[in-house]
Parts: sequence; C-alpha cells; structure tokens
Amino acid sequence: MISSNAKQIASNIDKFVKVASSNIEEGLDEVGERGVAIIKKNTPIVSGRGRNSMSYTTNNKVVTPDKPDFPGDELKKSKNKKEVIMGTNVIYMPKVEYTSTTGSKGFMLRSYKQLKPIAEKVLGTFIKKGLR
Repeated sequence: MISSNAKQIASNIDKFVKVASSNIEEGLDEVGERGVAIIKKNTPIVSGRGRNSMSYTTNNKVVTPDKPDFPGDELKKSKNKKEVIMGTNVIYMPKVEYTSTTGSKGFMLRSYKQLKPIAEKVLGTFIKKGLR
C-alpha cells in the first residue's frame, strides 16, 4: 500500500496562497502610497484641489494618504484585490495632463513611468515575504 501526502501538500499550498494574497494586498497599499507621493511631487499645481485630491484605490476602498479623513474624489473603486488605481476625479485635471502649454503636459504619465520600477521592487519584496 502506497501512502500519499497529497492532503498535506494541498494544505500547504492553500496556506501559501492565503499568505501571498495578504502580502500582495499590503504591497499594493504600499505602491499606492508611493505612487500618490510621486504624482503629487510631479503635479504642476502647487496647491489646491488638483494636488490634494490625488488618491489611490484598492480592494474597494479609496485612500488619500496624507489626509486619512478626506473622502477622496470617488475614484473608480478597484474591486480587485490584485489591482491599484491611482489618480484623481477632479474635472480639470485631464486638461492639465493632456493640453497644458506650460510644460506640465504628461505629468501623470511621467509619474507612472517613475513608479513602475519602484512598484515591481515593492511587490517583489512583499511576495518574497510570503515565501519565508
């Protein structure tokens, strides 16, 4: 008679998936925090609604990092636990992003390009944390 440890293997895989999922959610929060900081730094508007409204959403919650009590601008909420959305819902910001003649055109795209390698490193770290 051959004995199998398939149940133990399946149990270990389930545990790993739960830990990795939890770590990915933490990692996405970290990416959102860092992303909003980069976007705010690159935002051409020094003060006001455009800069202050930058926020991120993940797992059906909107977060404005430096203003925890601020409700955000009702960004499209991410219902996916493996996704983070950053930006603003302020009506004039697309004009600043796409049609500005002051040199600020494309500030969001520049921010996302700066964030990409940071996000890869952060998420890699959080995933590896789940493997230990």
